[in-house]
Amino acid sequence: MMIKGALFLLVALAVLGIFGGLRIGRRKPRRLGANCPRCGRPRIGKGPCECGATGKG
Repeated sequence: MMIKGALFLLVALAVLGIFGGLRIGRRKPRRLGANCPRCGRPRIGKGPCECGATGKG
């Protein structure tokens, strides 16, 4: 009985590993305009950066 439990655990871990490996390849694309074009700092929100750049180009 204990051998069956151990084998079930190993099979379950292998299946989770296979499906987890498939998921790693799908990453979200980076958002364009997430950093300030002038100073390079990350922008939060839609307002202008503290350095004065509007962030539209």
